Amino acid sequence: MAPERRHGVLATALLVAAYLLLAPWVFVLGPLVVLLLVSRPAARRELILLAVSVPLLAISLLAVGGLFAQFVRAAGVLLTGAFVVLMLWRPGPVFGRALTAIAAAGAGVLIWGSQFGFGWPQVQVEAARDTHAFFQQQATAAAAQGSAGETAQRLFTQLAAGADDVAALFPAILVLGALGGLALAWRVYQQVAEHPLIRSEPAFAAFRFGDQFVWAPVIALAALVLPVGDALNPISIRIVAQNVLLVCVVLYTVRGLAVFWTVARSAPRMIVLVLSLVAIFLSPFAVSGLALLGLADSWVDFRRRLAPPSTGGFSP
Repeated sequence: MAPERRHGVLATALLVAAYLLLAPWVFVLGPLVVLLLVSRPAARRELILLAVSVPLLAISLLAVGGLFAQFVRAAGVLLTGAFVVLMLWRPGPVFGRALTAIAAAGAGVLIWGSQFGFGWPQVQVEAARDTHAFFQQQATAAAAQGSAGETAQRLFTQLAAGADDVAALFPAILVLGALGGLALAWRVYQQVAEHPLIRSEPAFAAFRFGDQFVWAPVIALAALVLPVGDALNPISIRIVAQNVLLVCVVLYTVRGLAVFWTVARSAPRMIVLVLSLVAIFLSPFAVSGLALLGLADSWVDFRRRLAPPSTGGFSP
């Protein structure tokens, strides 16, 4: 295996490991397992990955949980089916197909819930209760450490007190988790599958989406700033706007990071390392800067301007 490809596989493995620590397993393992199975796996690496992924997926689907956990698992199953069908039926950009699959899965799970007499407000209450219980357990564990855990105890206590506010943003968190899971599943599938049904492995540096998407944060900001009434009762328009804005900020930050990555690949490694270390210590400013860079890329298209011209001279 070439060194560049080996580094890419290692980076993907680390991303998957980090994802499994932070997000629902079904969002990444579900699409990955189904994609591998429909590709008729025969290579050893495919069979090894299936031997690891299938039990983990079964554990995540069969785990005991409340209403919120069941909601997430049902959404993951519908998301898997919708994404695989879309990619096989009408292959296209992963981001666009992922958004369509998320919309279909969200609508499907809400319709399914309505048949059993519950909707998102009931799921959100359960999510807030679970979040409060989790942070309260962490605060109790930190308190048991005495003075060494005082700072952590205060932090977890504050987080437990704000569990309702955190749960209100769970739709955006789930959407972002689903986008990340589908992107990772597709990347792993392309790297592992011997004969993928579709060969498509775009580089991270090429990440972009339609310029019309800019209207989403604009409308969300307008709903937060202007005195808009909550006409969508029992769902608050302000909460919907906050969720939309959170998704937009993250996506534009990722787009800005893709632009930065394009520049960093041709820059001296020492400069990139120094900038990365500075960004870690000044993360709020770094995230804001990347989000603005991603937003500006909608109009400026930095990567096109930075690309070397095919006929000589300078790019306009």
